[in-house]
Amino acid sequence: MRYNINFDKVINQLSPHYLSGRKLILYLQAILKPLQFLNDEFDVWARETKIEATMTSQIFKFEWYLNRKFSKYFLDSTGQILIKNGKRSGVPIYFESANVSKSDNLLIRYESEGARKSAVLNNSGELTEEVECSFFVYSPPINTKLISQVAYASMLSFYVDRYKISGKTYKIKFNS
Repeated sequence: MRYNINFDKVINQLSPHYLSGRKLILYLQAILKPLQFLNDEFDVWARETKIEATMTSQIFKFEWYLNRKFSKYFLDSTGQILIKNGKRSGVPIYFESANVSKSDNLLIRYESEGARKSAVLNNSGELTEEVECSFFVYSPPINTKLISQVAYASMLSFYVDRYKISGKTYKIKFNS
């Protein structure tokens, strides 16, 4: 990365040739060691910030980011977080009030007619859990010795909320 400074090389280049000696170089390196730690931490922060700045809600990139962020908590190292789209059953055609003629019972209405408060009719197999949400986040089993499942789920939902498209709903499911 462009922010990484090799302090050992800088010390060797900047120390005067008439004062050079192994003990002096080691002493100067020991003095600048805290700066080296600070530079390493800044380098890691800059790399993470660059990745977060380029993040989008595209599924393949979002999965890669979540797996990179949370792979240290997985029980199995080959496990991966997967994102699957929810299923849509389509638009219902008629409302529940069947005693009204078909022309009055269509889903499409004029604004002047006002809204009716009747439930939508669906086939018995259409109302499933897949219809409720826009997408699902499937997580592999986690190591509960490192982190609790509640803390893991809240961390995962923080990042999903941060990068998901507004108005989309989701659920987190754990594979067993």
